[in-house]
Amino acid sequence: MSGLLCDDECFARLTSQLEGVIFYGDPHGTWQPLFHAIDDTTHTVFILGDLAEAKQRPEHVEAARDALCQLRARGIGVHFILGNHDTETEAIHALIFEEFQENLIEEEVLSIGQPQCRIAGLGGVIRGKVWSGDDTPTFFSPSDLLARTPRQERCRGGLPRKQQSSIFPSTVQTLAQKRADILLTHEAPSSHEHGFGFIDDLAAQMGACLIIHGHHHFSYQDRLANGILVRGLGLAEVWKLGPA
Repeated sequence: MSGLLCDDECFARLTSQLEGVIFYGDPHGTWQPLFHAIDDTTHTVFILGDLAEAKQRPEHVEAARDALCQLRARGIGVHFILGNHDTETEAIHALIFEEFQENLIEEEVLSIGQPQCRIAGLGGVIRGKVWSGDDTPTFFSPSDLLARTPRQERCRGGLPRKQQSSIFPSTVQTLAQKRADILLTHEAPSSHEHGFGFIDDLAAQMGACLIIHGHHHFSYQDRLANGILVRGLGLAEVWKLGPA
């Protein structure tokens, strides 16, 4: 797939646009680094999924609720994408899909800053239920999977809870029709040994010059073959792209 390639001039432009914005690697119940990094200039926080280790540490759900409520109370815009742990229990699922649904970025592009910077979200992970071993999709869309799901396996009439944090080809196709400067993903692009080339292609189609991802808890920076910059964030890592 072809797409607009961005250079360091684009990255410099984003840096000037994103003063006061924090990107936060998968918290997994750890919020102290984020609150330590917040200062008077902070106006927006983006979280890369896995808010809690809800199955192993149920108390993490309350910690996530407290953190999100604190951010709201301080007037800070908070947005997050889904991680694979964010649908593993009813408690974390309810927190995300009921209490904080409006803060979830899925198939969306948000515009922030002046001049505006467009930030898109592709949460979730690749799962074998949706994708076969040769990267061919078994189910194109959530509705396709839902049609093959017995009623007793559905979560509140929808997809099984776990599959609600799966990436579907239809989601990728929808995002590919939109424009963005930055693509936030939970899964990694091909710069990581366990990454996926379709994320490279998606970012290029959207005209993005930067991918920021979580999931692997590995802090690094790289450039894809198509020229797009990549920043992988570690566990509960704070990253400010704007001026220090």
